[in-house]
Amino acid sequence: MEQTYTSAATSINSGKLPRAFKKAVFPPRRLVFDYGAGRYTDHIRAALPHIVYLPYDPYNLPDDVNAASLTYIFNAMHCRFPVDVVCSNVLNVIDSDDEVRTIAARIRLFVLHTGGTAYITVYEGDRSGVGRRTGRDQWQRNEPLRDYLPLFSAPAALTYYGKEYRTTAAIERGMIIVRCEEVRP
Repeated sequence: MEQTYTSAATSINSGKLPRAFKKAVFPPRRLVFDYGAGRYTDHIRAALPHIVYLPYDPYNLPDDVNAASLTYIFNAMHCRFPVDVVCSNVLNVIDSDDEVRTIAARIRLFVLHTGGTAYITVYEGDRSGVGRRTGRDQWQRNEPLRDYLPLFSAPAALTYYGKEYRTTAAIERGMIIVRCEEVRP
């Protein structure tokens, strides 16, 4: 099922740094993939001068920007270079459960194959769990953060050069944090 609502118009923040970027700690020279970056990204890039910022948003950014960010990700996956993923207030504006699951699976895959970390925040709305249209081409799921955790807790494992890795997920500092860990025998 595809999204009925793109929620592209919910991207209104042109100056305030999203909460996930305030709470996450990125090592210098890290690649940071902003999944669902929104229309305005210059202020985020400026706030993170020592990282490579990779915005991605199929509804708000030009195709060439999205393609360049994905190229970085796929190259990093190929050579297992750490990429941190930020998904800030994206999942809560998608009306399709299938699309939310697909995005969560992609984030887990990026973390697992690069050895990075993901930081996921959602706007919980009224926390009723009942999604509704909030405007023209806009949707709000109204689900609490804990309802998204199972999407990131699914077991995923990878063997890379004889070492086994898996993802873990937990709610910490008001967001879901997905990590890649080496499995010790």
